[in-house]
Amino acid sequence: MKLGQDKLVPRRSLFLLLVAFFIVMLPHYGNVASWLVAVSVALALWRGGIFKGWLGYPSTALKTLLVIIAVAGFYLTYRHQFSVETAVAFFVLSVSLKLIEVKFSKDCYLFSFILLYLCACQFLFSQSFLTALYQISSAFIVLSVLFSLHKGQLSIPPKIRLFELLKLLLIAVPLVIAVFMFFPRIAPLWSIPLSTGKAYTGISDSMSPGQIAALTQSSARAFRVSFSEGVPPQNQLYWRGLELDLLEEDTWRSSENIPRSFMGKLSEVRTFNKDGMASYSVLIEPTNNKWAYALVNSELASNNIELSKRGYVRFKSNIIQPTRYKLTYDPDEISAKPQIESDRVPRLSGELSREAFKRYTQLPRSGNPETRAFVSGLISQGLTTAELTQYLMTYFTQQPFYYTLRPPLMQDEFFDRFLFETRRGFCAHYAGSLVYMLRLAGVPSRVVVGYQGGEVNQQEGYLMVHQYDAHAWVEVWMDGLGWQRYDPTAMVAPDRIEKGLQEAVKEEGSFLSDNAFASARYNNVEIIRWVRLRLDAMNYSWQKWVVGYDGQTQYNLLSRWFGAISFQSLAMIMAIIGGGIVMLAFVVLGYSKKQGPADKVVIEFERICKSLEKVGLKRAVGETPWQFTSRLSTLYPEHQNALNYLSQSFNLLQYGGSESTAERERLLRSMKQQGKALAKAIKTSRGIK
Repeated sequence: MKLGQDKLVPRRSLFLLLVAFFIVMLPHYGNVASWLVAVSVALALWRGGIFKGWLGYPSTALKTLLVIIAVAGFYLTYRHQFSVETAVAFFVLSVSLKLIEVKFSKDCYLFSFILLYLCACQFLFSQSFLTALYQISSAFIVLSVLFSLHKGQLSIPPKIRLFELLKLLLIAVPLVIAVFMFFPRIAPLWSIPLSTGKAYTGISDSMSPGQIAALTQSSARAFRVSFSEGVPPQNQLYWRGLELDLLEEDTWRSSENIPRSFMGKLSEVRTFNKDGMASYSVLIEPTNNKWAYALVNSELASNNIELSKRGYVRFKSNIIQPTRYKLTYDPDEISAKPQIESDRVPRLSGELSREAFKRYTQLPRSGNPETRAFVSGLISQGLTTAELTQYLMTYFTQQPFYYTLRPPLMQDEFFDRFLFETRRGFCAHYAGSLVYMLRLAGVPSRVVVGYQGGEVNQQEGYLMVHQYDAHAWVEVWMDGLGWQRYDPTAMVAPDRIEKGLQEAVKEEGSFLSDNAFASARYNNVEIIRWVRLRLDAMNYSWQKWVVGYDGQTQYNLLSRWFGAISFQSLAMIMAIIGGGIVMLAFVVLGYSKKQGPADKVVIEFERICKSLEKVGLKRAVGETPWQFTSRLSTLYPEHQNALNYLSQSFNLLQYGGSESTAERERLLRSMKQQGKALAKAIKTSRGIK
């Protein structure tokens, strides 16, 4: 064993280590089983009891038993899961067990490095600005443990310790920025496409009234959008996600087969522009699905998305992390207002394939007799598809329908109960009922789900779309025109489309009523709204410019600085700039390491102590130079004068401050010579070769 590796951890360092352990572990406790949290806290308290002297270190047999019990519990809890959470949970358990073994300085060094890695693991779950700020602070505390260990037994005031640590960080920060900006981009740990057991909130491939009702009580962010030519009007923002074309009882489902994918290399997102086209960039939150959200008639402008056979935008792999994509559009086309034909064509199906016609007119063979009779009466009038659709849309306006997030429960004959009795519901009720009636008349139609509207962040000029913006509307096939959008909700509650959900249910007071801690619920309080929007803008900028700083972003940025250049020239420029900053950091670091007079005295006395330690005379933790030499004088009275000279010289050099530079140098050399002679004399007297 090398000299110094068997030293016990200084009490100050051990206390800092326990503090760092809890701070690093705290965010991970939300991602692991509750019994693991209890075990981790109990082990930390056990180590704290050892620190205070109340408990002893566990025996080998007890440690073995703890490991067996912990691994068995872990297996029973996570045996059916293979995900990021499983790996991190096992890491948390292992680190917690390791804590009670930290006894010597070498153990503390190793454990500190493990804690730094555990800090980085939190980015597997969140890459927000606040997460980064917390983890940087956690790493700062862990580094203070290493600093405390490095200074050893020296009694250095906390202010000096903090100043030295800040000085090292000020040297390191420019180096980190240089590496981040100019060196070739390497995919970070959290971009590895591993499966996760996390449950995501968002649109699903089925729609029953209760599902969208749950989303209206969630203030979670769905995605953010930046437009190249300003945010379009609220009533034009229909974010199409997927169609629901199969009706089973009162639940609409999608027949689209979207294969799921988890593993494989994540390709770098590359965007491109189209001349004369407006564009918008979307940063979507993790959904664990492939469907993206886009305005009608949008065209692809990034390499990570594609169009499905049915015309919807799809990702090439499941979205398990915040992901950006880009589309172009014609601002004049996104409204997609339905055009009503004047000629009388009873059924329009000529341009649809037989299979598609069958799919978009599918219905259960029986049920809802009142609705069937109502539609039969309309068919007997010989209305065209356009006239029938317009009549049904007007029907929602003429009859006493109400928009509410608290509709009554309906068990049987859902459409009969809703259309002719309760007449109270939200978008899922209205869209599903309209498609049901159109299909009874043989009109191809479908429910489209996605989001409608959004909230403009005026501070940064982008659009925020939340889960409570989830919406369902209808698309009807018309010959010669294709699919046309109709939104029956707009006939009942125009404020929902023009101003958003909060305005539509203002009188009812049901906006986020089940989520008392949602800041969006208190939009009427100006200070809360300002803070919420400012934090979101900060997170958005962090995601775009730091988390999303990929190879293409780097190339675009440097190309703006140096013009259009080849990758080879760019690599050379990056190497020159990065190398220059690295050399500058080393120069500053070397200059900062120049020793002052007081540092030389401390270092020289430490060398003398190490020389004496080799002959079996170890300085105790917290023992001052005077206490150390006084203790040795009682053991070796024949060397009392030399020992007293050492302590007096140290105190004079360290605290005197009145001698000239030449005198200090002479006294330091004399102390050094006296220390060597003393160590040699004691070694001889003890018969050590």
